[in-house]
Amino acid sequence: MGTIAKMRPDCHKVSFTTKDWSLEGLLKQGERFLPVPRVSAVGDQSESLRETLQQYDKKMIPLVVEDWHKHPNWLGQKFNLEWLREHGQKDIAVRNIHDWSDHTVSLEQFTKHCRSASRFVAPEETVRWYGKDAECPADWDEWLHKSGVIPSRLLPNDSRNYLTNLPKSATVETLMCYLGIGETFTPCHKDLCASSGHNLMCYTENDGSSFWFMTKGSDALEVAEYFRALEQELDHEMHVITIEELARAPFDVYITQQKLGDLVLVPPRSCHQVVNYGGITIKTSWSRMTLKGLVVALHHELPIYQRVCRRETYRIKSTIYHALHRSRIELEDLIRGDRSRRHPDSYNFGDLWMRRER
Repeated sequence: MGTIAKMRPDCHKVSFTTKDWSLEGLLKQGERFLPVPRVSAVGDQSESLRETLQQYDKKMIPLVVEDWHKHPNWLGQKFNLEWLREHGQKDIAVRNIHDWSDHTVSLEQFTKHCRSASRFVAPEETVRWYGKDAECPADWDEWLHKSGVIPSRLLPNDSRNYLTNLPKSATVETLMCYLGIGETFTPCHKDLCASSGHNLMCYTENDGSSFWFMTKGSDALEVAEYFRALEQELDHEMHVITIEELARAPFDVYITQQKLGDLVLVPPRSCHQVVNYGGITIKTSWSRMTLKGLVVALHHELPIYQRVCRRETYRIKSTIYHALHRSRIELEDLIRGDRSRRHPDSYNFGDLWMRRER
């Protein structure tokens, strides 16, 4: 763990500019570049959305659910930077993408910096901040869980999220916010412990957006081998992969431009890199752990973490233990015909095994 904490990307080797980027143009630069599939969240698409989400868990292919900002219950008046400055946390953790140094600054200072920064990195620029792991405001959290806008199967508190089996003393907060401006980025990585990622673009200004470069979850081994061919370690999360390197890769690369109201769904083990574009963007992000994700984490991700000396964070074995413990109690109650003791967040035991077979 200590080794990883001291490592930094070779920031001076980051050799891209987003000046000429467009989704259409990027897709033409690689034979195996594909657009991320999209489905609308509004209109007469409800049945299509339901079917698409069911298929998403099986295919391991990234997906964008778009148009959430067009939903009548979108939290428009509160999903903005001025409201966040007034009602959110006063300080924010930021990372300078030029030297990978971390700092804590006031949200007001961060806002001024972002609004005064050039749209693209200047030749002699030494500071460009990316706000990370910010606390999600209570009002946004409440909207997410209680408005009924986002499908329950995608929410962090849904009973299909196995992380809800952990006792409160062991829970890990995954709901966070990220604030960025053009040409800030996150190096290529996988979400922790084969979890399923969710990233909602809830605010933009000056045409802010984010470009995502993603792989199928099933291609994780090929991606890791390709990184080693580049003399990099994928699970160190230190390499900012270039368009040229992606174009030469022996696997499909899915690309999308995330705009306001886009919810990007990241399959377990999908390797992805995010590059912000244009003005300020605010994203709300969270993770879920499916049964398939637990199995994959136990047999594939944890051995990798041990090899690269990386912290587990989500406590996979503990999650499995508490899920089995709760299911055992539930089974005993079902045998006795007593449902009164069922935990409100627990699974139906039959559903648990049915999901295992899917």
